[in-house]
Amino acid sequence: MNIIHIDNAGNRNDTTLAEIQEKQEVLATNEATFSAHTKPELFGLLHKAIEQGVTPVLFDSKIETIAQRVKELGIGSFDEESDESALPASAYALFFTSGTTGIPTGAIKNRENVEGELDALQALFVPEHFERVIVTVPFIHIYGFLAGLMLPRRLGCEMLLKEEYYPQELTLLHEHKKTLVVTSPVYIKALLRLKREQDLSNVTFLSSTGLLVEAEVERFEKQYSTKIIQLFGSTETGGVAIKRGVNPYWEPLKGVSVTRNHESRMVVDSPYLSSHLFEEKITLMKRPYTTTDIIELEGTTFKLLGRSNEIIKVSGKRISIVELENLIENAFSVTDALISINSDNSKLKDESLEINIAGRKMPSESDVKALFKQHYPEINFSFELFNVKSVEKNNMGKKVRR
Repeated sequence: MNIIHIDNAGNRNDTTLAEIQEKQEVLATNEATFSAHTKPELFGLLHKAIEQGVTPVLFDSKIETIAQRVKELGIGSFDEESDESALPASAYALFFTSGTTGIPTGAIKNRENVEGELDALQALFVPEHFERVIVTVPFIHIYGFLAGLMLPRRLGCEMLLKEEYYPQELTLLHEHKKTLVVTSPVYIKALLRLKREQDLSNVTFLSSTGLLVEAEVERFEKQYSTKIIQLFGSTETGGVAIKRGVNPYWEPLKGVSVTRNHESRMVVDSPYLSSHLFEEKITLMKRPYTTTDIIELEGTTFKLLGRSNEIIKVSGKRISIVELENLIENAFSVTDALISINSDNSKLKDESLEINIAGRKMPSESDVKALFKQHYPEINFSFELFNVKSVEKNNMGKKVRR
């Protein structure tokens, strides 16, 4: 497998996975944590560990609470000899949730979870005959691991890895080859802000979910003559469904069943569900799994309204605060908007919003009211505006909600 690496100075190095792995050694025999100086080194280490039957334990090392829990389990580094095993014998990989909505949870995947989901992704992308894969997301989360680390090898593509990506570079690094860009909504939005047209009909963008609205997808596909496929899932569930372009409905992956409970929350039954969860202790994961996502069903497909903690109910209508944040960011060209919900059950009125806006240009309360009225003419929102220096995000670019 060919790997192209571009460092921060712009120097290019063409090598192979085999050449990278010749210089590497994994001393652990069961599970281990992983770190490396460059992305190709980490790519090689993780594949070598999996080939040797060592379970990767992957997390953001900046989150001290996770690091401490991993240490308490007795899991050491890949370059330390270890015969002890703290995880179930079936463990193939351990991932942690991002912690954007609370204390991170560990999700243990077995071989069937991972291989089955890769089979489903491979079936989707093999007909495209990609020659190159560009990966902008970290390998430490389930999406980056599956789509950025494991899938390219399945597709038999060359990999292009750069230590830091600038938005404009993504429009050049394909070098006119049939290319799959494994990325996130953060990069899609950044490319939209370039406000220039370019023919990227040879490029397909695969994005994780979280921040894109249909209007942005439509603008992006038109601006770059390309197509976006979004992959929806979570650390606990694995991949659940894909959405192509501006189609509002999600199509479940092969083998995945999606229903909803009496609260309209998504219920997933899938061969990709984690085998175990690691919270206070390691326990079997319940099947089927009820998520915090609010959905509307349409046959076997569904429309995603948002997470339960991201949905407000005003005048009997469910509205996503993510959708409101996108409206503010696009209308007023602010860096970020972060909305939190204030509920007071003792008062007979709808929920109110606290809107934090990061950026030099601060809209007025009347401007925001007019914007909401334009898009939701029958609804009166109660809110307060606050100007903040920045909005906290994790390393996938997702906003941290407390």
